[in-house]
Amino acid sequence: MKAAVLLLICFMLMGAAVRAPESYSWRGIQLQKSTVDDAKKALGTPAREYREQLLYENQVFDPADANGQNVRLNTVILNIGVKGTIESIFLSPEWGTTDQDLRPFFGEGKRMTYRKFLATLGEIKIGAGTRPDEKLHYVDLDAACEVFPQHRILLLYQRQDVVSGNYLVQFVLFY
Repeated sequence: MKAAVLLLICFMLMGAAVRAPESYSWRGIQLQKSTVDDAKKALGTPAREYREQLLYENQVFDPADANGQNVRLNTVILNIGVKGTIESIFLSPEWGTTDQDLRPFFGEGKRMTYRKFLATLGEIKIGAGTRPDEKLHYVDLDAACEVFPQHRILLLYQRQDVVSGNYLVQFVLFY
């Protein structure tokens, strides 16, 4: 189900987003430039491969960074465009990962709701997707998120922990 929600968000963003001249590189994968073969060289054989996606499991955020060993990822989804290049990357960290775990990589971004983030991209497309298994999935437009527009990165949060004040990360999107 996580993959379905992520896929929906990708389609929403791809429809509304204006591409930046320089894309962000994650683990050597550069959006709009890296191919499926480049991604496989960087990450190995995917757990599942589809025409429009590569799915990886049990990765770490950045194995080259000592701090990255502490940020484990349940799922990594690379969305493939019609030209065969990687259009977006979704990282779904393991449960309990907070915004503070990702600060060494990103610093401080701009906090807002997911609805406001979509509005920064242009027209807001609200609704549901029909993949996978033809089930409808919704994204909470009032969910808290943090945006790093200079790098085209979005952190979507599940909720804020009442004790620590940290935000639990639902996923990281490189768009």
